[in-house]
Amino acid sequence: MKNNPFNFYVDFTSVDKMKDKVKILLVDDDPIVILLQKKLMEKAGLTDEVETFSNGEDAIAYLIKNVGKHEDYLLFLDINMPGLTGWDVLDTLGEMELSANLTVIIITSSIEQAEREKSKTYPEVMDFWIKPFSINDFLNLKDEPHLLRFFKD
Repeated sequence: MKNNPFNFYVDFTSVDKMKDKVKILLVDDDPIVILLQKKLMEKAGLTDEVETFSNGEDAIAYLIKNVGKHEDYLLFLDINMPGLTGWDVLDTLGEMELSANLTVIIITSSIEQAEREKSKTYPEVMDFWIKPFSINDFLNLKDEPHLLRFFKD
């Protein structure tokens, strides 16, 4: 494990095997984007189990503390943030082996093709959304069978 700024090691042998919940994590440094995204998620019928973070450090700390409490996480991750960027978050989670039960959707205002291509190098990243998004972006997630459990109905 290289360059782990948190100096934590996660012992997976003690993780409860009876995980039964899913959780959505939303990481963006813009509080307006967080508010709008939560409203769109609600209208699309996504679970009420949403945790929001304004920076990557807090999201990582949350995952370290809560790994094993939920079956799967759906992470909406901004890539351009002060402090740890979204790429730094993905790298850290990978190094700490915390990305196994994680599905990531990159959310960004960047229209750079290089950013989209870089996202394809992370196996946990399933999509790349450019802000602003609409309710249809969230509704389209219902087309992904492995994400249906994140919806209320």
